Amino acid sequence: MKRVRADLLWLLFLAFVLNLAVIHGRKTPVGGNGGDTIIHMAMIRGIYLGRNPFLDQHYNVYPNWYPFFYHSIIALLAKLTHVSIWNLMIWTPLLFAMLMVASWYLLGQELDEKYGGLLLGALSFLIMGSQLFPNPKALVPVLLPLVYLEILRYIYGRKRRHGVYAGVLLGFMLWTHVGAALPVLTGASLYALLRLKRDKNLLLIPLVAVIIISPYFLNIVLHVQPGATGVVEGNWLRELMLYRTLLRIRPPVWGLALILTALLFAFKRRESRGFWKFIYVSLGAMLLVNLVPSILYSTIGIKIFPSRFAIPLHYTYILLYFYAIRELLRGVGAKKVAVYSISAMLIVYGSFAFIHYNNTNFSSRYTYKPFESLAGNYTRGLLKVSEWVRGNTKRGDYLIGHPYTLEWIAGFTGRPVVAVTYGHGNPFLNMEQRREDIRQFFLNSQERKEIVGKYGIRYIILGPFTERAYNVTADSFSDDFRLVFKWKNFYVLEVVG
Repeated sequence: MKRVRADLLWLLFLAFVLNLAVIHGRKTPVGGNGGDTIIHMAMIRGIYLGRNPFLDQHYNVYPNWYPFFYHSIIALLAKLTHVSIWNLMIWTPLLFAMLMVASWYLLGQELDEKYGGLLLGALSFLIMGSQLFPNPKALVPVLLPLVYLEILRYIYGRKRRHGVYAGVLLGFMLWTHVGAALPVLTGASLYALLRLKRDKNLLLIPLVAVIIISPYFLNIVLHVQPGATGVVEGNWLRELMLYRTLLRIRPPVWGLALILTALLFAFKRRESRGFWKFIYVSLGAMLLVNLVPSILYSTIGIKIFPSRFAIPLHYTYILLYFYAIRELLRGVGAKKVAVYSISAMLIVYGSFAFIHYNNTNFSSRYTYKPFESLAGNYTRGLLKVSEWVRGNTKRGDYLIGHPYTLEWIAGFTGRPVVAVTYGHGNPFLNMEQRREDIRQFFLNSQERKEIVGKYGIRYIILGPFTERAYNVTADSFSDDFRLVFKWKNFYVLEVVG
């Protein structure tokens, strides 16, 4: 056991050093120059401020369209440590990277007590890029091996508690990201149905997971608004093309060679029972889940956002890489020098791939610059306005402005806004109407009073985008709106009439 613990400690140390080398010196989280990171920051900040997590944190209305397990973790860490959410989003990827390596190590150790932990832990470095962006998907490769670990323990021990543990962990995966966890749930369900006559307790895994995530879906069913599309916004329809799906699910060439090797060994050794059969069934189900959206779109036009379905598929490929390498090592007697050499090569390859991914990622180019210097007076103005809003408004005070500006202000303050940019809106709310209301508010002064009452708006944010898009300034408003803050071409007006 001492050698095993030393292996794990070395893997954790290497994961720490690798991520520290990338993160050290950062002043902005990856994606902190715009996009999903700011959206998630607003969700975190709303929960941090004590708002009901089942509310959409951007709009302070039901339902919340994004599961909030990750957001709750960061909000709780901010409460406990008194570290800013901004800094936590810079540094928590290091923590999650180490947890990810540890999770895969534990699964590998259970699969092969002698060298499995080291080998599978080393293989996890191949997916280190999953920890680059600070968002909920980073928890998926942490939780997935733990789900597999409990399923493995159940299959070989037949103790119901392990089936329940697997279901609980899968439920947490769903609360992290439904799209990334759905293929895993499908695989577990299909395997349970195939084994139903022999072992009904396998149904506990998907059943417990569905029970745990059910409040999320119930919240949506009860509160979906008329006019809501139910479809994730964005220009993503090309992702439904079959060739795009095939590109998304394909492993690298060397990975495909290992997968074919694993399947060959499994066929020769008749690995048709137990954990590996579960993995093969799950992989088949995951492939099907990825293909179905393209089939439905091309045949009857149904649109299902597909790109996140491939996430657990690529992580599960790692298990086949592990199986192939383990069987090849057995052919040479699994000598220590061979195991350590291959593990070292995997770590080096995965580390360089991660560094390359970081250095070439568009968003990473901004991480070592202070946020306020990213776009001159615009980003400085966002911070000045946000500082004033945090210090002079209440948690529930509604803001209106240009959607792009509101996206940032919501992220930095946690205050509810009328709408954010297209592509980031709640698909269960009528986002088209919300953005139209913003347009009418600024372009039609006669509509302002009605829109103020509709949303309970307390403050208006004016800046470069409102002036450019709607040709309005602070002078465009009547005495019903009082100027309470000004910094260069940023203004905050309070509703007084």
